[in-house]
Amino acid sequence: MFRVFNIVRTLCATILAVAILLAGCGSNSSSQTAAVSNAVNIDPAELLADIYSSIQQPIARALGGWEWDSFISSFGPLLVSFRYTLEMQKVTYQSTGADGKVHSMTGLLILPKSILSGKPSVPILMYQHGTEVYRPFSPSRYLNHQDRPTDYPEVMVAAAIASTGYAVALVDYEGMGDNTNTQPHVVGATLAQQVIDLLKASRDIIGGSNSPCTWNSQLFLMGYSEGGYVTMAVTRELQRNHAAEFTVTASAPLSGPHDLSGVMRGVILSGSTFKAPYFVPMLLSSYNYAYGGQTALFSPGFAMLPPFNSILPPLFDGNSQSDTISEAMGMSFSPVNLIAPKIILTTGFITLLTSDTSPGSVFAFLKQNDSYRLPGQVDSVWVPTVPIRMIHHKSDELVPYGNSQVAFDAFSTAGAKSRIPGGPGVELIEETATISISSDPVKTVHVGSAFPELSRGWQWLDSFKK
Repeated sequence: MFRVFNIVRTLCATILAVAILLAGCGSNSSSQTAAVSNAVNIDPAELLADIYSSIQQPIARALGGWEWDSFISSFGPLLVSFRYTLEMQKVTYQSTGADGKVHSMTGLLILPKSILSGKPSVPILMYQHGTEVYRPFSPSRYLNHQDRPTDYPEVMVAAAIASTGYAVALVDYEGMGDNTNTQPHVVGATLAQQVIDLLKASRDIIGGSNSPCTWNSQLFLMGYSEGGYVTMAVTRELQRNHAAEFTVTASAPLSGPHDLSGVMRGVILSGSTFKAPYFVPMLLSSYNYAYGGQTALFSPGFAMLPPFNSILPPLFDGNSQSDTISEAMGMSFSPVNLIAPKIILTTGFITLLTSDTSPGSVFAFLKQNDSYRLPGQVDSVWVPTVPIRMIHHKSDELVPYGNSQVAFDAFSTAGAKSRIPGGPGVELIEETATISISSDPVKTVHVGSAFPELSRGWQWLDSFKK
């Protein structure tokens, strides 16, 4: 590792001697007014050196499951043999929150710039990040913490991809970045709209006179975990409601909780221990924010037992890490003591979630957010007409493989199974990477398989690139 580090450091010095400073991007948007921060210029090889250095430092426990050796082998070569230097900027734009009101939101835009001269014409990749409750780990906050790149693993993936010739945009999501609302976790249509509004802002920034690149009209989507779920929802909304403005070239929804009303409901109701129990109160908090005007079913007073109903809600203000929330539920990391997430739930909530499938029930709200269903017509499946490849590890214990299987089966029944490799329709690929978790009792296959799946997903998307 240290030999490679020295090579990278030498390469950085050479590149820095010939690199041209990057200019900031402007905006001439007519459809999405956005503000951009001053551009930060990033040398990809130097970034890889920073990653090596950061790996040697203590990593936050909530980030400890990321397999950085896998990143180095999959994405490191892209940062060493980069074609473009990078320009990163925070984008502030307007979008609709889960409360139906327009709010200011933020995201990160990474643009490639030619090392010598000219503006490359590149695709846009909308990258949706996985579940995160801690605001300082929002993608756009990387610009304030460049000394800690391993706190932003998915930004590092996005940067590596951008260095090959992509404009990559990452939404912080409502409740993250500069926005202090409650997160609309797995509220599909809302999250999709927030991504689409950043897409519009990014398109307009790239079209500005100060942009280091232009857009070649290709549009790719990718995300892992909750990001895989949001990617599916964005693909759906773009196809159904924005086809005149955007055409999705290909979409890679990776290991997403697509079947909230089925597989994930089963996870919530299971009495089995779980390594990331915080997701249950996060879902309750999010759905109480999104649907509190319609029902009290997700309110702390109805759904959660005391003292959890008073202790947990304040922890979703963006200032607590996921591990802190899990510990507040009774989980312990030292010594390790796992819990079943349902221990915080009231008997009344469990009973309704178990047996009530009527309109307005907890089940019904989950069902309307299943990513493979048609919003407003939840007994129908939307039929993808663009290439979609789902990838999911069969041993995933946090977001079970069944989520992707149920979605794929529903699409197949609707006639959307891809019959021709690379053609329109849906494929489901099993991730086969070996993820060793025996050395750490709270390490998960789900987090460990992130880099391998993101690498495979991007390689597939890249096969469509012009």
